[in-house]
Amino acid sequence: MLVFAREHRLAPSRRTVPAGRLIAQLRNIGEDDHDLVVRDAAGRVRATTGVVRPGGLGRLTVRLAAGRYDLVCTVGGHEALGMRVAIRVTRR
Repeated sequence: MLVFAREHRLAPSRRTVPAGRLIAQLRNIGEDDHDLVVRDAAGRVRATTGVVRPGGLGRLTVRLAAGRYDLVCTVGGHEALGMRVAIRVTRR
């Protein structure tokens, strides 16, 4: 999955993925630093790319069971500004 980040929006290449190993890349096409954090329905952090500078590419790998997860940017209050998107993980 590829996720594009710019002020103040996350745009994933897909919103539904199969259960199992997810490899996600964050391409920062904005002017500010961003990160990509995967949270489960309980709000627990499952994976993060760390901070990705403008023009950079970050990557994370995580195993996910079927369910709903949020992709968010946690840098500088960006989540509150709208950098949050839900994805659905389906059974294989």
